[in-house]
Amino acid sequence: MFDEIVARYRDLLNDLDTFAYTVTLPDSGTLLIEDAVRRLGFDPLTLKGYEDRHIPGSLHLYQVDPGIVTLDWTNPGEERQEISNRLSGVGFRHWYVSVDIEGNTSMYVRYGEIEGDLDHPGPIDIPFDQRSERLGPLSGYRELLAAGYDSEVAEAEIDITAACLTVVELESGVRLDNELMDTPHATLPIVS
Repeated sequence: MFDEIVARYRDLLNDLDTFAYTVTLPDSGTLLIEDAVRRLGFDPLTLKGYEDRHIPGSLHLYQVDPGIVTLDWTNPGEERQEISNRLSGVGFRHWYVSVDIEGNTSMYVRYGEIEGDLDHPGPIDIPFDQRSERLGPLSGYRELLAAGYDSEVAEAEIDITAACLTVVELESGVRLDNELMDTPHATLPIVS
């Protein structure tokens, strides 16, 4: 099953360039788009409704009961990640996966107070097994994620971005696909 999900994401990634994708689920109740916008530090009155999924400069928000998915088509950077990570915190499970213009993949996860992260490619002089201590709640996926890294003896066995998206789907139950991206949704203009 895992290989099938990775293959589906590998195919999806052929049609995507730079993006940042988050899934945020509350431990109880429902996180509505308006509440998410407030957590992000913005006024819900600035929301706009759009059907076009590729409007750069805006954060696209999708309601997926009981939580929120965000997509950002702007080249991800620390400032934009800091904005989307405001959705995380006590009472929430939050996943962030991004790919920048140079093909670097970042993943951040927070389950309440417990955090984990992964960067690919990582520092070349530090083997993955030494960096894997930073996975936090994702440590159960250590072997899978390690397969996305080259080693001294072998090339990566899987696409690391596809593996990260697979982990998010398995953990959250939310699937990133064209059906979701084509769903009418709200956008939040963000100037960075």
